[in-house]
Amino acid sequence: MIESMKKFSLLVYHAEYIEFLEKLRSLGVLHVEAGESELSAENSAKITKINQIKNLINEMDARKTGDDVAPEISNGEELLNLIEEKNDVINKITQDIHSLEKEKESVVPWGNYNPATIEGLRNAGYQIQFLICEDKNWDDDWTKEADIEFVNQENGEMFLFAISKGGEKLVHPNLDEVKLEQPTSFYENQIQAKQKALDKVNDELDEISLYAKQVLTQRINDLQGEIDYATVFNSGEKVADNKLFVLTGWVPSKVQVQFGQELDAAGVVYTMEAPTPEDTMPIKLKNNKFARLFESIGELYTLPNHKELDLTPFFAPFYMLFFGFCLGDTGYGLLMVIGTIIGLMKAKPKIKPLLWLGFFLGVSTTIMGVLGGTFFGVMFGLDSEGQPLQQVAWLHQYQQWVLNTDNLMILSLGLGYIQVIFGMILKAVNLAKVYGFKYSIAQIGWIIIVAVTIPAFALGSQNMIDVSLANQIALASGVIGGIPAILYNTPGKNILLNFGTGLWDTYGMASGLLGDVLSYIRLFALGLSSAILGSVFNSLAMDLSPDLIVAKQLVMILILAFGHSLNLFMALLGSFVHPLRLTFVEFYKNAGFEGGGHKYEPFSSK
Repeated sequence: MIESMKKFSLLVYHAEYIEFLEKLRSLGVLHVEAGESELSAENSAKITKINQIKNLINEMDARKTGDDVAPEISNGEELLNLIEEKNDVINKITQDIHSLEKEKESVVPWGNYNPATIEGLRNAGYQIQFLICEDKNWDDDWTKEADIEFVNQENGEMFLFAISKGGEKLVHPNLDEVKLEQPTSFYENQIQAKQKALDKVNDELDEISLYAKQVLTQRINDLQGEIDYATVFNSGEKVADNKLFVLTGWVPSKVQVQFGQELDAAGVVYTMEAPTPEDTMPIKLKNNKFARLFESIGELYTLPNHKELDLTPFFAPFYMLFFGFCLGDTGYGLLMVIGTIIGLMKAKPKIKPLLWLGFFLGVSTTIMGVLGGTFFGVMFGLDSEGQPLQQVAWLHQYQQWVLNTDNLMILSLGLGYIQVIFGMILKAVNLAKVYGFKYSIAQIGWIIIVAVTIPAFALGSQNMIDVSLANQIALASGVIGGIPAILYNTPGKNILLNFGTGLWDTYGMASGLLGDVLSYIRLFALGLSSAILGSVFNSLAMDLSPDLIVAKQLVMILILAFGHSLNLFMALLGSFVHPLRLTFVEFYKNAGFEGGGHKYEPFSSK
């Protein structure tokens, strides 16, 4: 459900405005209606910095290898600058290593040599040359002009070391002289030294990563607080020759009295009123512990607006059931249950709601797995040929209660039909809540037709109930529901307009209802595909294992672990997405959900 709010309009003297905003921030309950002022360059820069810090937090998390420690640097800006400096050092050292490796690569063919020896020969009057020529261009006459040593030969090139006495160098169009500054060992030593420096900086960042998140997160909160303050400050409308500020905001009804007392104590003039349909009241959801776990799922789409119902507690049981239907394996469900229980023992409070959600989804999966009779792709009570095990009495008896594929398909469609009807009921309630009861009468008519007329006719046509009784029920309910649905769908308009609109609604209902209900067959299809894939991997593990005592078990375990891990991952993904789609499309549409609400975010110290 949506928590009720009260709208406050505050009148503040300009000289007391800044002091009053600090008081508002300390109270932390007023959601201020932001003005339409453009984002300042200062705030824009702060938003950019927040994004930059978030990236650094992700980088630090990737480095983190141990538990959190007490911060050595508690100042967020100082730590941010330090991390950036070290990242700059890392980038520079990495570039230096890359340059040195390229230079090393160019001298590798020449091997190691002593630069002092080369310099000594040059001082003695010898011409020292490092030359390259292609194999096909070699000329034996060159050896008459200088002493030549073959240093290396690769890729069709010859690497030569030439010594000649006097001032004449060996020169030829087919010879390329190379200027070598240092031997390979020099660059190897340089790279090694740079790598040690790089490792040292990385170690320092690894140590910082153990406390960086808490410090940088606080810095984000500080920056966000500064942005919020500036936004709230600019949201005040100046009146009376800029002598007064008018500030408008929302406060939960449960704290309106205390908030009013604080305003009275501060000597602030204010008005308080209930929200009108035209207002854009912020949304604060208030649900029980179970439904609260599913609020994050609903927020993936949008929040409800303040005029309508919060559908979270209504779709939560269906989502849980549909998830279990899609995954539908006792073994996978027990894995989720056991995994989340272990996680709940160790997790931080912030993570526990997600783990509880996973726990309930695991329970649903386990129950549906029991109903479907599967455990890691193995059918309970069936032999390798799919026949009931007669030897184990209780398994044989249990197998008689397991839902077969036909039953599961009918169940998926039946659940879809029920959720569609439930959504239609919620739409009627919502119409009565927002516009008045008379606007829900036509919707009630459609509910009678869909919930009574169609099932009665279907049951009668299949001889599941007495045909004459079914026809009487279908006729009576069809008339009772059809009259308001066709003739009273737009209260206050003439009957011809209502009749035309009713015919159009009938076409939309007939085509839409069929498509909506058939969408739920995906529950059956996903559950079946997961079971089949699990069974396939079981068969592969048996068939591909060699007939060796130890190797057979090892290969079987590897195939089962890989196969079921892959199947579980794909099944979890489908089990999350497809119930989400059924909720946001079929259920929300039939419930008349509009959405568009924005979250209640009080002006407070972060």
